[in-house]
Amino acid sequence: MSDTRWFEIDSAAAAAAKHFAGAVLIYQKVPAAQAPEDRYLVEMAFMHAMQVGHTSLENALLRILELCGEDPPAGGTWHADLIRRVANPVGDRPVVLHGTAARAADATRRFRSVAAHAYDEFDHTQAVKAVASAALLIDLLPAEIARFRQAMDP
Repeated sequence: MSDTRWFEIDSAAAAAAKHFAGAVLIYQKVPAAQAPEDRYLVEMAFMHAMQVGHTSLENALLRILELCGEDPPAGGTWHADLIRRVANPVGDRPVVLHGTAARAADATRRFRSVAAHAYDEFDHTQAVKAVASAALLIDLLPAEIARFRQAMDP
Protein backbone atom coordinates (compact mmCIF):
# COMPACT_ATOMS: atom_id res chain seq x y z
CA MET A 1 0.00 0.00 0.00
CA SER A 2 2.66 2.53 -1.02
CA ASP A 3 0.74 5.75 -1.06
CA THR A 4 1.46 9.44 -0.76
CA ARG A 5 -1.16 9.62 2.00
CA TRP A 6 1.47 8.18 4.36
CA PHE A 7 3.06 11.64 4.19
CA GLU A 8 0.09 13.22 5.97
CA ILE A 9 -0.13 10.36 8.47
CA ASP A 10 3.56 10.66 9.31
CA SER A 11 3.29 14.46 9.51
CA ALA A 12 0.31 14.30 11.88
CA ALA A 13 2.06 11.71 14.08
CA ALA A 14 5.23 13.82 14.17
CA ALA A 15 3.15 16.89 15.10
CA ALA A 16 1.49 14.94 17.92
CA ALA A 17 4.89 13.86 19.28
CA LYS A 18 6.22 17.43 18.98
CA HIS A 19 3.27 18.97 20.83
CA PHE A 20 3.23 16.28 23.50
CA ALA A 21 6.98 16.90 24.04
CA GLY A 22 6.24 20.61 24.35
CA ALA A 23 3.46 19.92 26.84
CA VAL A 24 5.81 17.83 28.99
CA LEU A 25 8.39 20.64 29.00
CA ILE A 26 5.79 23.30 29.78
CA TYR A 27 4.30 21.25 32.60
CA GLN A 28 7.71 21.15 34.30
CA LYS A 29 7.46 24.95 34.62
CA VAL A 30 4.17 24.91 36.52
CA PRO A 31 5.68 24.63 40.04
CA ALA A 32 8.05 27.56 39.39
CA ALA A 33 5.25 29.87 38.25
CA GLN A 34 4.43 31.69 41.48
CA ALA A 35 2.87 34.92 40.26
CA PRO A 36 -0.77 34.42 39.25
CA GLU A 37 -0.20 35.81 35.75
CA ASP A 38 2.82 33.54 35.23
CA ARG A 39 0.90 30.51 36.48
CA TYR A 40 -1.99 31.36 34.17
CA LEU A 41 0.32 31.55 31.15
CA VAL A 42 2.05 28.27 31.95
CA GLU A 43 -1.16 26.37 32.70
CA MET A 44 -2.88 27.66 29.56
CA ALA A 45 0.16 26.90 27.40
CA PHE A 46 0.29 23.39 28.83
CA MET A 47 -3.39 22.73 28.25
CA HIS A 48 -3.21 24.08 24.71
CA ALA A 49 -0.16 21.95 23.89
CA MET A 50 -1.99 18.87 25.18
CA GLN A 51 -5.08 19.73 23.13
CA VAL A 52 -3.08 20.24 19.95
CA GLY A 53 -1.03 17.10 20.59
CA HIS A 54 -4.12 14.95 20.93
CA THR A 55 -5.86 16.59 17.97
CA SER A 56 -2.79 15.81 15.83
CA LEU A 57 -2.91 12.22 17.08
CA GLU A 58 -6.57 11.97 16.07
CA ASN A 59 -5.75 13.41 12.65
CA ALA A 60 -3.16 10.67 12.09
CA LEU A 61 -5.62 7.98 13.19
CA LEU A 62 -8.45 9.33 11.04
CA ARG A 63 -6.14 9.38 8.02
CA ILE A 64 -5.19 5.77 8.72
CA LEU A 65 -8.85 4.78 8.76
CA GLU A 66 -9.36 6.64 5.49
CA LEU A 67 -6.33 4.91 3.96
CA CYS A 68 -7.83 1.57 4.98
CA GLY A 69 -11.24 2.44 3.54
CA GLU A 70 -12.93 2.64 6.93
CA ASP A 71 -15.52 5.23 7.78
CA PRO A 72 -14.60 7.31 10.82
CA PRO A 73 -16.58 6.86 14.02
CA ALA A 74 -19.56 9.17 14.32
CA GLY A 75 -21.75 10.49 17.09
CA GLY A 76 -21.15 12.08 20.44
CA THR A 77 -18.57 9.53 21.58
CA TRP A 78 -16.55 9.43 18.36
CA HIS A 79 -13.31 10.57 20.07
CA ALA A 80 -13.37 7.64 22.50
CA ASP A 81 -14.66 5.30 19.78
CA LEU A 82 -11.71 6.23 17.55
CA ILE A 83 -9.17 5.15 20.17
CA ARG A 84 -11.12 1.98 20.93
CA ARG A 85 -11.39 1.12 17.24
CA VAL A 86 -7.69 1.55 16.41
CA ALA A 87 -6.82 -0.55 19.45
CA ASN A 88 -8.55 -3.49 17.76
CA PRO A 89 -8.19 -5.20 14.40
CA VAL A 90 -11.04 -4.55 11.97
CA GLY A 91 -11.37 -6.82 8.94
CA ASP A 92 -7.96 -7.08 7.32
CA ARG A 93 -6.64 -4.05 9.18
CA PRO A 94 -4.36 -4.92 12.09
CA VAL A 95 -4.27 -3.04 15.38
CA VAL A 96 -2.91 0.48 14.99
CA LEU A 97 -2.23 1.29 18.66
CA HIS A 98 -1.40 -1.56 21.02
CA GLY A 99 -2.04 -1.69 24.78
CA THR A 100 0.17 0.97 26.37
CA ALA A 101 -0.07 3.35 23.41
CA ALA A 102 -3.86 2.99 23.25
CA ARG A 103 -4.22 3.59 27.00
CA ALA A 104 -1.92 6.63 26.78
CA ALA A 105 -3.92 8.00 23.84
CA ASP A 106 -7.12 7.53 25.80
CA ALA A 107 -5.61 9.42 28.76
CA THR A 108 -4.60 12.37 26.56
CA ARG A 109 -8.10 12.29 25.04
CA ARG A 110 -9.66 12.49 28.50
CA PHE A 111 -7.38 15.36 29.48
CA ARG A 112 -8.15 17.24 26.27
CA SER A 113 -11.81 17.04 27.17
CA VAL A 114 -11.07 18.42 30.65
CA ALA A 115 -8.89 21.18 29.20
CA ALA A 116 -11.54 22.11 26.63
CA HIS A 117 -14.42 22.23 29.09
CA ALA A 118 -12.99 22.94 32.55
CA TYR A 119 -10.11 25.28 31.85
CA ASP A 120 -11.05 27.62 34.67
CA GLU A 121 -10.12 24.93 37.18
CA PHE A 122 -6.66 23.56 36.40
CA ASP A 123 -6.62 20.03 37.82
CA HIS A 124 -3.06 18.98 38.70
CA THR A 125 -4.16 15.42 39.48
CA GLN A 126 -5.47 14.84 35.98
CA ALA A 127 -2.55 16.75 34.49
CA VAL A 128 -0.02 14.37 36.09
CA LYS A 129 -1.56 11.34 34.37
CA ALA A 130 -1.87 13.23 31.09
CA VAL A 131 1.79 14.29 31.20
CA ALA A 132 2.90 10.71 31.84
CA SER A 133 0.77 9.55 28.92
CA ALA A 134 2.06 12.31 26.64
CA ALA A 135 5.63 11.37 27.56
CA LEU A 136 4.92 7.76 26.55
CA LEU A 137 3.35 8.80 23.25
CA ILE A 138 6.38 10.88 22.21
CA ASP A 139 8.21 7.65 21.38
CA LEU A 140 5.38 5.13 21.18
CA LEU A 141 3.26 6.90 18.57
CA PRO A 142 5.90 7.10 15.81
CA ALA A 143 6.93 3.51 16.56
CA GLU A 144 3.32 2.26 16.45
CA ILE A 145 2.68 4.07 13.16
CA ALA A 146 5.89 2.64 11.67
CA ARG A 147 4.95 -0.87 12.83
CA PHE A 148 1.45 -0.50 11.41
CA ARG A 149 2.79 0.82 8.11
CA GLN A 150 5.16 -2.13 7.85
CA ALA A 151 2.28 -4.53 8.46
CA MET A 152 0.14 -2.84 5.81
CA ASP A 153 2.89 -2.12 3.28
CA PRO A 154 5.78 -4.54 3.80
